[in-house]
Amino acid sequence: MFDESEIKEGFICPICKSDEKNIEVLLKHFDEQHSEEKDLITTFRDVFKIAKKKILNFDEKTFENTLKISKPTNPFQEYDFIDEVQEIGLFTNHFEYFKAIRDPRIERYATETNKLIIRLNKLLTNRPNDPQQIKQHEQNLVPWIDGKLVKLCPSCAKSFFLTRRQHHCRLCGSIMCNDCSQFLSIDESKSIISPSNESKQDDSVDIILKQPEDSIRMCEHCLHLLITRKEMQDSKLSKPIITKIYEQIETLKKEIMPHITMYEKMIDSLYKGDSVYTLADAGVLRGKIGSTAETLDDLSKKVLTLKCMKGSRQEAIQKSLRMAAIKFIKENMLTLPQIPVEEEIKKIQQKRIMELNQKIERDRRLAQEAFEKYDLSENYPATSSKTGSSIKMVDNWSGFQQNIQVNANDPLVEQMNIIKGYIKQAREALRFEEIETLEANLKELQHEYWLRAQQKENSEN
Repeated sequence: MFDESEIKEGFICPICKSDEKNIEVLLKHFDEQHSEEKDLITTFRDVFKIAKKKILNFDEKTFENTLKISKPTNPFQEYDFIDEVQEIGLFTNHFEYFKAIRDPRIERYATETNKLIIRLNKLLTNRPNDPQQIKQHEQNLVPWIDGKLVKLCPSCAKSFFLTRRQHHCRLCGSIMCNDCSQFLSIDESKSIISPSNESKQDDSVDIILKQPEDSIRMCEHCLHLLITRKEMQDSKLSKPIITKIYEQIETLKKEIMPHITMYEKMIDSLYKGDSVYTLADAGVLRGKIGSTAETLDDLSKKVLTLKCMKGSRQEAIQKSLRMAAIKFIKENMLTLPQIPVEEEIKKIQQKRIMELNQKIERDRRLAQEAFEKYDLSENYPATSSKTGSSIKMVDNWSGFQQNIQVNANDPLVEQMNIIKGYIKQAREALRFEEIETLEANLKELQHEYWLRAQQKENSEN
């Protein structure tokens, strides 16, 4: 019998006081054993529902209270900032330990790589063309390991037999199979030995060949060391794209500035009525300046298309380069004076010619008066001039003498014709500074020729 003084826990039947294992077993027991007591069963079910609901509500309230307690009322509550300056705690410097480990390893790799490069240089020096002689040349420089001592490939651990032959590394002499062999082209080998600024920045994968023709066989370890050295060389020699574009922009600026100065000088000369330059010369030079301006604009736009992080220093540099190019174009190219109208230049030149003719007539009259007054000798000292086959001017530009039919009896006329040929060549080469110098020389010769003609005319009279 059930002892009322005894307290039981668990899933106890309220009628027969039997202990069930879980609630499903208890409900099943109630339906089977006490099915006649419907009201009691209903009451029992309601009690379980109420108890279950209370338990769930209690768990939810407990969870909410936990969140309220854990949630800070102040967003800075969980971070207690300390106004006082904290002293640095204990620390240990491991740099010396790091160097002690790193330096021997770097020295070992550097020594081994240098040894491989020296051997590679010897292999490429006086390399014969005959395959048998190449093999003998390689064996004389690098000692090969005896194949009888190696039964398995060190890389893939496969045994050697008739279809898997032994091959030797040409740099260290180790043995490997054909599948584990690597090949380095002769051209890339030379670029590793003697790097230059013009060497191509190829990927390391591109220099590894799968075909042994015109290449050097080596193991994976030696190739890795050589590729690492080549990547280090390329990183030192290569320049960022933005640097290359900047150098191109600066080169164009330096090249175009003399042309801009010459164009302004040319326009001033045309407005003064001088015949040294022509409208065609000014048009050609202005076209070259305009083409350079377009190139500068395209290069500065290309700088902005380079990928970079937003707000980074590189982005600021790219924008600065663009603004500098725009400023240079506006201040030096867009402000150039326009080419004058041909009719206006003709009027100015005609006026200039009239003034020169008046000056020549005045000089001739003064010279004639001087001859009559002082009774100068007919043997007027002539200015000697030497003719040459070429002439050398600014920036080492030189013209060549053309075959021109001249009066051999008058060296002065011959010299003037030669200078006219040089002027034509300089105009074709857009050497406007040389044109100015040659025109000045031509005017001096023409003036000398005129003086001689006046002297001859006066002597005949």
